[in-house]
Amino acid sequence: MPVRKILSLIILLISLSAISGFGQSNSSYYYHDGGVPTPAVYEEPTGRPWKTSIEAGLVFGFSGVNGIYTNYVNSLSAKTGYMFGIVEEIPVQKRSYIQIGLQILKDGVTFNSYYFAPGYSFLYDGSENFTHNVDMNEIHIPILYKFPLGPTDRKNRSVYMTFGWKFRYISYTNSQITDNNTGYLVWNQERDVSSVYKIISQYGSSIFEASIGYQRNTKKKKKRGWYMNLEYNYGISPLFYSGNGQGSNDVIFHLNTLIFKIGKLF
Repeated sequence: MPVRKILSLIILLISLSAISGFGQSNSSYYYHDGGVPTPAVYEEPTGRPWKTSIEAGLVFGFSGVNGIYTNYVNSLSAKTGYMFGIVEEIPVQKRSYIQIGLQILKDGVTFNSYYFAPGYSFLYDGSENFTHNVDMNEIHIPILYKFPLGPTDRKNRSVYMTFGWKFRYISYTNSQITDNNTGYLVWNQERDVSSVYKIISQYGSSIFEASIGYQRNTKKKKKRGWYMNLEYNYGISPLFYSGNGQGSNDVIFHLNTLIFKIGKLF
């Protein structure tokens, strides 16, 4: 009958079409180029996310006296302190970042020198029998360029460098002067350290920063990880210390720091 013939013809066409499609699928599968599949390679995408990190570390100071004050200061040494901060990494170019953050540092200096009490006339006789102990709190605002040393593809770990500029603000200082002959405290004063080359305020100045670090990313999320970093900060401006606020105990010194820190990326 015509209807049966038509139905038989439709079924035959459907069967031939299915067989043809299966053959093409198998052909594309079996007759591939035969090469070994290339393993996935991690590369930072163009639209990389920003990275936030928190960090903490130890501060080792390097200090010296400027100019004529070398004749009036003895046994100047910088104190070991600490720091902590938060940094935001903004991706630029293919693998580099701009870092902007906020850091809090605790450091200071100590030295032997003379001391003249306010209101008294003075005559310097060469004796340096007073210990000046200066504690400092600093706020740093870094603007740095970060880049890897070598390729980062296929690696969860990398070595990197940073360099750039920091705004340095001396937020608080406290100086204590002790008479070494009697052991008595003869002076205690706050806010008596300022910048020679001032920026914004008398307590603001500039720092040049350079560092090298090691970073380890987690395997599951490349955005996260941890790092350790060795950072050197060179103070462009010397610091001015007024030992009694009267101008008779002034000292100009510089304070640079080497910071070893560990950070966590989020």
